Amino acid sequence: MHKERMRRIIHLLGYVMVLVFLVYGFFVARKGQEAFLEYLPEDGLVENLTTLFLLASCVVSVYRIFHAPAGARAQYYILWSFLAFLFFFVTGEEISWGQRIFNFGTSDFFREHNLQNETNLHNLVIGQVKINKLVFSQLMGIAIGFYFILLRPLAAKTGFFNRMVLLFGVPLPRWEHIIALIISLILTSQYHLMKAAELREFAFAVILFLVLLYPAEVHIRSGHRGSSDPGN
Repeated sequence: MHKERMRRIIHLLGYVMVLVFLVYGFFVARKGQEAFLEYLPEDGLVENLTTLFLLASCVVSVYRIFHAPAGARAQYYILWSFLAFLFFFVTGEEISWGQRIFNFGTSDFFREHNLQNETNLHNLVIGQVKINKLVFSQLMGIAIGFYFILLRPLAAKTGFFNRMVLLFGVPLPRWEHIIALIISLILTSQYHLMKAAELREFAFAVILFLVLLYPAEVHIRSGHRGSSDPGN
């Protein structure tokens, strides 16, 4: 009972935080692009909170590795090690690997190929290809859509996906996580201003952290019954 109460409190705090920043963004947006840019400056509150939640997701992933469930197989450790590395990498990218914190210079390669003259990969342009648009927008958008919209129903209806989710210990989103993400995407799509993506990234970082912290329960599929607890 105590754990369930704690889960609800943490979720409520996360959702309220996201909603406050998104709603306040609409008030600022009415003042125009310049005011909106002042609301979302480089290394500002929203960006720093996004970084903190990404780092927190990395910490949760590391915790899962050292507190694996009984009988966990190699696939479980592979997935959570990958997630720990992924969130560490994304956190580093978000702060340009500490360039602005420690004030070190940009190498010739990044000055030539990086749109913001910073030491990070997501702002690179190779030839005519923008890495940020290709990997972090298009490909990641497809992956996020599959993960949040399709994976849980597939794990509930399909034996193969159910086995893979259980074998790798994949953290599935609860229905409330999916609803919160959809609402956040709808709201952030209404800004039509530069830097609106910062608020979308912030919302996603918070929701994904909640997924990793409190994923839906997954059960072994039996016959045609679902694998996920319908109450989660």
